[in-house]
Amino acid sequence: MMHVDCQICEKDNSKIIKKEDIWNIVQCKNCGFAYMNPQPDENYLKQHYQNYLPTDQSEIEDWKYMMSGVFRKSLDIIDKSTYNTNPKKLLDIGCGYGFFLQMATERNWTASGIDLSEKATSYAKSKGLDASNTNLFEKNYRDEEFNVITMFYVLEHLPNPTKYLQEVYRILKPHGLLLIRVPHTTPIAKMLKTFNIPNKLYDAPSHLSDFSPRTIKQLLKKVKFKDMRTTIGGMTYPASLAERHTSCFFGTLATFLDKVTFGRCLLPGVSKTTIARKKSNA
Repeated sequence: MMHVDCQICEKDNSKIIKKEDIWNIVQCKNCGFAYMNPQPDENYLKQHYQNYLPTDQSEIEDWKYMMSGVFRKSLDIIDKSTYNTNPKKLLDIGCGYGFFLQMATERNWTASGIDLSEKATSYAKSKGLDASNTNLFEKNYRDEEFNVITMFYVLEHLPNPTKYLQEVYRILKPHGLLLIRVPHTTPIAKMLKTFNIPNKLYDAPSHLSDFSPRTIKQLLKKVKFKDMRTTIGGMTYPASLAERHTSCFFGTLATFLDKVTFGRCLLPGVSKTTIARKKSNA
């Protein structure tokens, strides 16, 4: 395991806010960023993620259904933000089984994806999709290759999100769009702790970080992205009826508050979508 400093402010000044099995979740006293410390090494993580995604066909279909609303809403945001973009070249990092790639292709995007799961990318390729079993650095993309890059529930898994986003910035075209979807666990975890309700919401050791709207904007600004905007960005539809009702209730409430306050009130604890742009050359 490796001791790490805060990825946002690079300080080593944190307090433990949660323990999950042998893993410590800490929060930076300087900037408020929540992350796991110490963390497993990259070899452990690469092996761990081979079995992270579901493999049973019914579970794969459940995951597709669960994410469909978020994917549609994200494509609406992308299309609205890039209406005059040509060519339309998109990279989905952490593409999994390729369901977002399929939807993007149907909207006339030239979409490709990468994922660490060999099983997932094999499934995507069997559907005729452009998916590679590799990581971002091994792929060696050209400078300024993509108009849009998406990362759905990826950033929280990365041991060095700063380095990763710097590479994303490099391969985005000037004024290119980045769309990130992350969970926001800390507010709920702290509330449950107050009532002594056991939970493993941080999903350690799979999730190495937990981003709030403020800390994700701090990280993007550090990497030189501009025009950051965070929204609720749709809701998930879990297969379980009880979980679906819960998700729909909080998702609907969060979306309502987001709209009526013009983005000033983002309900803590629900997943959020952040978009940002690379600076123009001009």
